[in-house]
Amino acid sequence: MPATRELLALQSVDGELVVRRARLAEIAPLLGDDSAIRTLTQRLASEQTDVDSALSRQQEFDSVIAGFTERVDAAEKRLYSGVVVNPRELQDLQADVNMLKRQRGHEEDSLLEVMVELDTARGARDASAKELESLKVSWAAEQESLTAEKQRLEAEVTDLERRRADAVARTPPPEVALYEQVRRNHTHPVAQMHNNACNTCRVGVPMRTAQEVRTSSAPVRCPNCGRILLPE
Repeated sequence: MPATRELLALQSVDGELVVRRARLAEIAPLLGDDSAIRTLTQRLASEQTDVDSALSRQQEFDSVIAGFTERVDAAEKRLYSGVVVNPRELQDLQADVNMLKRQRGHEEDSLLEVMVELDTARGARDASAKELESLKVSWAAEQESLTAEKQRLEAEVTDLERRRADAVARTPPPEVALYEQVRRNHTHPVAQMHNNACNTCRVGVPMRTAQEVRTSSAPVRCPNCGRILLPE
Protein backbone atom coordinates (compact mmCIF):
# COMPACT_ATOMS: atom_id res chain seq x y z
CA MET A 1 0.00 0.00 0.00
CA PRO A 2 1.36 3.47 -0.86
CA ALA A 3 2.46 5.89 1.86
CA THR A 4 -1.06 7.13 2.54
CA ARG A 5 -0.35 9.14 5.66
CA GLU A 6 2.75 10.80 4.19
CA LEU A 7 1.03 11.77 0.93
CA LEU A 8 -1.90 13.30 2.79
CA ALA A 9 0.48 15.12 5.14
CA LEU A 10 2.43 16.40 2.15
CA GLN A 11 -0.74 17.66 0.49
CA SER A 12 -1.89 19.33 3.70
CA VAL A 13 1.44 21.10 4.15
CA ASP A 14 1.48 22.20 0.51
CA GLY A 15 -2.03 23.62 0.87
CA GLU A 16 -0.97 25.66 3.90
CA LEU A 17 2.16 26.83 2.09
CA VAL A 18 0.11 28.01 -0.88
CA VAL A 19 -2.14 30.09 1.39
CA ARG A 20 0.73 31.70 3.28
CA ARG A 21 2.85 32.37 0.24
CA ALA A 22 -0.13 33.94 -1.51
CA ARG A 23 -0.68 36.24 1.46
CA LEU A 24 3.02 37.12 1.54
CA ALA A 25 2.78 38.01 -2.15
CA GLU A 26 -0.17 40.30 -1.34
CA ILE A 27 1.70 41.95 1.52
CA ALA A 28 4.96 42.57 -0.38
CA PRO A 29 3.72 45.49 -2.55
CA LEU A 30 1.84 47.01 0.38
CA LEU A 31 4.89 47.32 2.63
CA GLY A 32 6.45 50.73 2.15
CA ASP A 33 3.80 51.78 -0.35
CA ASP A 34 3.13 55.40 0.58
CA SER A 35 1.65 56.37 -2.79
CA ALA A 36 -1.60 57.53 -1.16
CA ILE A 37 0.35 59.79 1.20
CA ARG A 38 2.44 61.19 -1.65
CA THR A 39 -0.67 61.84 -3.74
CA LEU A 40 -2.38 63.67 -0.88
CA THR A 41 0.82 65.60 -0.13
CA GLN A 42 0.94 66.79 -3.73
CA ARG A 43 -2.71 67.81 -3.55
CA LEU A 44 -2.05 69.72 -0.34
CA ALA A 45 0.89 71.52 -1.97
CA SER A 46 -1.33 72.48 -4.91
CA GLU A 47 -4.02 73.77 -2.56
CA GLN A 48 -1.43 75.77 -0.63
CA THR A 49 -0.39 77.32 -3.95
CA ASP A 50 -4.04 78.31 -4.51
CA VAL A 51 -4.13 79.90 -1.05
CA ASP A 52 -0.90 81.80 -1.68
CA SER A 53 -2.17 83.01 -5.06
CA ALA A 54 -5.48 84.23 -3.64
CA LEU A 55 -3.72 85.88 -0.71
CA SER A 56 -1.33 87.67 -3.07
CA ARG A 57 -4.24 88.98 -5.14
CA GLN A 58 -6.05 90.09 -1.98
CA GLN A 59 -3.01 92.08 -0.96
CA GLU A 60 -2.82 93.64 -4.43
CA PHE A 61 -6.46 94.70 -4.25
CA ASP A 62 -5.93 96.04 -0.72
CA SER A 63 -3.06 98.15 -2.01
CA VAL A 64 -5.03 99.44 -5.00
CA ILE A 65 -8.07 100.24 -2.86
CA ALA A 66 -5.88 102.03 -0.33
CA GLY A 67 -4.50 104.11 -3.20
CA PHE A 68 -7.98 105.06 -4.36
CA THR A 69 -9.01 105.90 -0.79
CA GLU A 70 -6.00 108.16 -0.44
CA ARG A 71 -6.85 109.93 -3.69
CA VAL A 72 -10.53 110.29 -2.70
CA ASP A 73 -9.60 111.72 0.70
CA ALA A 74 -7.22 114.19 -0.89
CA ALA A 75 -9.80 115.24 -3.50
CA GLU A 76 -12.60 115.62 -0.94
CA LYS A 77 -10.33 117.60 1.37
CA ARG A 78 -9.62 120.01 -1.45
CA LEU A 79 -13.28 120.03 -2.48
CA TYR A 80 -14.50 121.05 0.96
CA SER A 81 -11.53 123.17 1.99
CA GLY A 82 -12.96 126.36 0.52
CA VAL A 83 -9.83 126.93 -1.49
CA VAL A 84 -11.61 126.13 -4.75
CA VAL A 85 -14.40 128.61 -5.42
CA ASN A 86 -14.80 128.42 -9.18
CA PRO A 87 -18.10 126.54 -9.88
CA ARG A 88 -16.72 124.86 -12.96
CA GLU A 89 -13.62 123.71 -11.10
CA LEU A 90 -15.73 122.52 -8.17
CA GLN A 91 -17.95 120.54 -10.56
CA ASP A 92 -14.95 118.89 -12.16
CA LEU A 93 -13.48 118.10 -8.76
CA GLN A 94 -16.74 116.51 -7.62
CA ALA A 95 -16.81 114.45 -10.82
CA ASP A 96 -13.28 113.25 -10.10
CA VAL A 97 -14.30 112.22 -6.58
CA ASN A 98 -17.32 110.31 -7.91
CA MET A 99 -15.20 108.58 -10.55
CA LEU A 100 -12.57 107.59 -7.99
CA LYS A 101 -15.26 106.18 -5.70
CA ARG A 102 -16.78 104.17 -8.56
CA GLN A 103 -13.36 102.77 -9.45
CA ARG A 104 -12.72 101.96 -5.81
CA GLY A 105 -16.12 100.24 -5.64
CA HIS A 106 -15.24 98.01 -8.60
CA GLU A 107 -11.98 97.07 -6.90
CA GLU A 108 -13.81 96.35 -3.64
CA ASP A 109 -16.24 94.04 -5.49
CA SER A 110 -13.31 92.19 -6.98
CA LEU A 111 -11.70 92.04 -3.54
CA LEU A 112 -14.81 90.40 -2.10
CA GLU A 113 -14.66 87.72 -4.81
CA VAL A 114 -11.00 87.06 -4.04
CA MET A 115 -11.75 86.87 -0.31
CA VAL A 116 -14.42 84.24 -0.96
CA GLU A 117 -11.95 82.37 -3.15
CA LEU A 118 -9.34 82.63 -0.40
CA ASP A 119 -11.72 81.25 2.22
CA THR A 120 -12.60 78.35 -0.06
CA ALA A 121 -8.96 77.62 -0.81
CA ARG A 122 -8.06 77.72 2.88
CA GLY A 123 -10.94 75.38 3.69
CA ALA A 124 -9.80 72.86 1.07
CA ARG A 125 -6.19 73.12 2.25
CA ASP A 126 -7.07 72.70 5.91
CA ALA A 127 -9.29 69.69 5.14
CA SER A 128 -6.50 68.07 3.14
CA ALA A 129 -3.99 68.78 5.91
CA LYS A 130 -6.28 67.08 8.44
CA GLU A 131 -6.86 64.16 6.08
CA LEU A 132 -3.11 63.80 5.51
CA GLU A 133 -2.40 63.75 9.23
CA SER A 134 -5.04 61.04 9.74
CA LEU A 135 -3.75 59.07 6.76
CA LYS A 136 -0.19 59.10 8.09
CA VAL A 137 -1.36 57.72 11.42
CA SER A 138 -3.43 54.94 9.84
CA TRP A 139 -0.67 54.16 7.33
CA ALA A 140 1.91 53.79 10.10
CA ALA A 141 -0.42 51.46 12.02
CA GLU A 142 -1.11 49.43 8.89
CA GLN A 143 2.60 49.15 8.11
CA GLU A 144 3.30 47.94 11.63
CA SER A 145 0.52 45.36 11.35
CA LEU A 146 1.67 44.17 7.91
CA THR A 147 5.27 43.88 9.10
CA ALA A 148 4.20 41.76 12.07
CA GLU A 149 2.02 39.61 9.82
CA LYS A 150 4.87 39.17 7.34
CA GLN A 151 7.23 38.04 10.08
CA ARG A 152 4.64 35.59 11.42
CA LEU A 153 3.93 34.17 7.97
CA GLU A 154 7.62 33.82 7.16
CA ALA A 155 8.13 31.88 10.40
CA GLU A 156 5.16 29.66 9.55
CA VAL A 157 6.49 29.08 6.03
CA THR A 158 9.86 28.06 7.46
CA ASP A 159 8.15 25.59 9.80
CA LEU A 160 5.94 24.25 7.00
CA GLU A 161 8.94 23.80 4.72
CA ARG A 162 10.62 21.77 7.46
CA ARG A 163 7.48 19.66 7.89
CA ARG A 164 7.32 19.19 4.13
CA ALA A 165 10.91 18.02 3.99
CA ASP A 166 10.15 15.52 6.77
CA ALA A 167 7.09 14.24 4.89
CA VAL A 168 9.08 13.90 1.68
CA ALA A 169 11.83 12.03 3.54
CA ARG A 170 9.26 9.53 4.87
CA THR A 171 7.73 8.97 1.42
CA PRO A 172 9.25 6.65 -1.21
CA PRO A 173 10.86 8.74 -4.00
CA PRO A 174 8.69 7.25 -6.80
CA GLU A 175 5.55 8.29 -4.93
CA VAL A 176 6.95 11.79 -4.33
CA ALA A 177 7.78 12.06 -8.04
CA LEU A 178 4.24 10.99 -8.98
CA TYR A 179 2.79 13.39 -6.45
CA GLU A 180 4.77 16.31 -7.92
CA GLN A 181 3.75 15.28 -11.45
CA VAL A 182 0.03 15.23 -10.60
CA ARG A 183 0.37 18.43 -8.60
CA ARG A 184 1.35 20.33 -11.75
CA ASN A 185 -2.25 19.86 -12.94
CA HIS A 186 -4.15 19.71 -9.67
CA THR A 187 -3.83 21.86 -6.57
CA HIS A 188 -4.84 18.81 -4.54
CA PRO A 189 -3.17 15.82 -6.20
CA VAL A 190 -4.32 13.28 -3.60
CA ALA A 191 -7.93 12.16 -3.22
CA GLN A 192 -9.46 9.53 -1.00
CA MET A 193 -11.80 6.92 -2.32
CA HIS A 194 -15.20 6.81 -0.69
CA ASN A 195 -17.84 4.25 -1.60
CA ASN A 196 -15.78 3.26 -4.64
CA ALA A 197 -15.71 6.85 -5.94
CA CYS A 198 -13.11 9.60 -6.03
CA ASN A 199 -14.17 12.03 -3.32
CA THR A 200 -12.79 14.98 -5.33
CA CYS A 201 -14.20 14.53 -8.84
CA ARG A 202 -17.12 12.43 -7.48
CA VAL A 203 -16.83 9.88 -10.28
CA GLY A 204 -17.07 6.19 -9.46
CA VAL A 205 -14.15 3.91 -10.20
CA PRO A 206 -14.31 0.36 -11.58
CA MET A 207 -14.38 -2.40 -9.00
CA ARG A 208 -10.97 -3.66 -10.09
CA THR A 209 -9.47 -0.18 -9.65
CA ALA A 210 -11.11 0.14 -6.25
CA GLN A 211 -9.57 -3.16 -5.19
CA GLU A 212 -6.15 -2.02 -6.40
CA VAL A 213 -6.47 1.16 -4.37
CA ARG A 214 -7.06 -0.97 -1.25
CA THR A 215 -4.38 -3.58 -1.85
CA SER A 216 -1.71 -2.32 -4.26
CA SER A 217 1.70 -1.32 -2.94
CA ALA A 218 1.98 1.22 -5.79
CA PRO A 219 -0.09 4.40 -6.16
CA VAL A 220 -3.30 4.09 -8.16
CA ARG A 221 -4.72 7.08 -10.00
CA CYS A 222 -8.35 8.03 -10.55
CA PRO A 223 -9.31 7.00 -14.10
CA ASN A 224 -11.35 10.20 -14.45
CA CYS A 225 -9.29 13.09 -12.93
CA GLY A 226 -5.89 11.46 -12.62
CA ARG A 227 -5.44 12.16 -8.91
CA ILE A 228 -3.70 9.67 -6.66
CA LEU A 229 -6.40 7.60 -4.96
CA LEU A 230 -5.97 6.53 -1.37
CA PRO A 231 -8.21 4.13 0.51
CA GLU A 232 -10.52 5.39 3.20
